[in-house]
Amino acid sequence: MRKIINTILLILIGILVVIWIFIEPPLLSPLGDNPFSRFLSSFPHIKTKKIVYGFLPYWNMKKVTLQPELTHLVYFSLTIKDDGSLLTVSNGETDPGFRNLQSEDFLQINETAKTYGSKTHIVLSQFDNDEIEAFLASSTAQETFLQEIDSLLLAYPFNGLNLDIEYVGLASQELRQQYTSFLQKVRDHLNDTYDDIELTVDMYAGAATKNMLWEVEKIVPLVDYIIVMAYDFHRSSSPTAGPVAPLFEKEASWSENINDYLRDFSRKAPTNKLLLGIPFYGYEWQTTSTQPESFTLPRTGVTASYQRVKDLLARKEELALVEHWDKNALAPYLSYVENGKNYLIYFENAASVSYKLEYVNQLNLAGIAIWSLGYEGNSRDLWNVIDQELEIKN
Repeated sequence: MRKIINTILLILIGILVVIWIFIEPPLLSPLGDNPFSRFLSSFPHIKTKKIVYGFLPYWNMKKVTLQPELTHLVYFSLTIKDDGSLLTVSNGETDPGFRNLQSEDFLQINETAKTYGSKTHIVLSQFDNDEIEAFLASSTAQETFLQEIDSLLLAYPFNGLNLDIEYVGLASQELRQQYTSFLQKVRDHLNDTYDDIELTVDMYAGAATKNMLWEVEKIVPLVDYIIVMAYDFHRSSSPTAGPVAPLFEKEASWSENINDYLRDFSRKAPTNKLLLGIPFYGYEWQTTSTQPESFTLPRTGVTASYQRVKDLLARKEELALVEHWDKNALAPYLSYVENGKNYLIYFENAASVSYKLEYVNQLNLAGIAIWSLGYEGNSRDLWNVIDQELEIKN
């Protein structure tokens, strides 16, 4: 009897070995068994062609090297005044956004973008709460704005407009309705006047969660894409150092994160209309120690471009620089000491961008929006990941 049992066990073991050798195991996410993986399990992993929407601020025009993966070059920006006109003069001088738009540098960059088959959009922005309220309450100002759009599109061969109206804090229902009504006017005007001008809007990451300016469900049919600005979760003024774009929360450290906010967006908007904002920058602070999430010294926070990080890594021994990885944010950070002072930099690198691109693919988002072109310097590190992970829309 014992011999029979042993024989059966040997046969079963043999069968298991054959299965293990010849049957391909299911592919597992490198993110492992965490809330992210469980959230994504409800989304089919469909790899579709993606938008790569790159913001180019005027102050980076001399630093940028355009890359062939870019599908949309987006010039930042012209400012909308409260009367609906576009700002051309500031403090007695030509506004830098307006001046650089007319420069030879931009003309050359635009020509390069065309050789790559990229579309060109322009950002029309407004950041002051009082001016936003005045503009959205005035039908006259909005009519002026529509005329300004016509003059702009007549002078420059843009393929689209990006409206970056950022109202800080919660908004009244009246203001939310005024913004939606304004967007409807813009959409109707573009449809009536032009054959094919795209319209995109920028929203804070929490826009689908909180009562901010944007009525997400009502805005969806009015725009081609929504850019979810999924960055600046920590910023230069933060009292403690931390990640700029954490994928997950970290208990007792930060609660706001990309995964929670995108889950709410996916309930209010089709994912194929969402572009995930990805930072090509981080923040650097002088801190009380080199421990993670240390307190920052007031007014020491500055933007740290990817090029800045590479320059510091080249001085690794001199600065006693140490590279770290935050497993919750899925993002790197550096600590170093210079002239007896402690510093921390949280930033994005190829690995952290790769995780975000996997997120984009698994949720079948429309693509990514980069803030901003030029911060990566001449490096292809981040672009190589984009090229490898995304199927780019031509």
